[in-house]
Amino acid sequence: MENELLAFVRAFVPETEDEEAKALLGKANSFLDTFNWAKVPRKFWIGECIQGVLGLFLVQLIGADREVDSYIWVVVGDLPPSYLSSRYARSPRAAMGAYISEMEAWVDAVENGSPTVDLIPVDGQPTHENAMALKSRLEFLDQKILPFVPGNDC
Repeated sequence: MENELLAFVRAFVPETEDEEAKALLGKANSFLDTFNWAKVPRKFWIGECIQGVLGLFLVQLIGADREVDSYIWVVVGDLPPSYLSSRYARSPRAAMGAYISEMEAWVDAVENGSPTVDLIPVDGQPTHENAMALKSRLEFLDQKILPFVPGNDC
């Protein structure tokens, strides 16, 4: 399982990373710090890093509780931050596709006036304006970024 997850990522090595990658990793760390279950030592790999747009990291939660996945994907950047289970997303492309799909469900719910409480959390109010802004970013990710993210779709 670990080899499969690590096949399409590269280790985050602070000495060799540019400032944007470090800033995106800082966002990922800050996001994870908001969860008690994630306050354990972490190791990071880069699945995709695009300046000003996206940081997609595979994170190993070292010493995590047995009920918490040892590996999770974290998405940060110019879009709502989120984490995704590595059980269902086995590559960076699968993780990015899952992120887009989950966020599209939130956008659809907002557009239809449906509750968002059982959907992926979004760090913004469920307003039409926020949904339209997110929808635009998701379309960009789906059309211009996802096809070039390494990995397979599952």
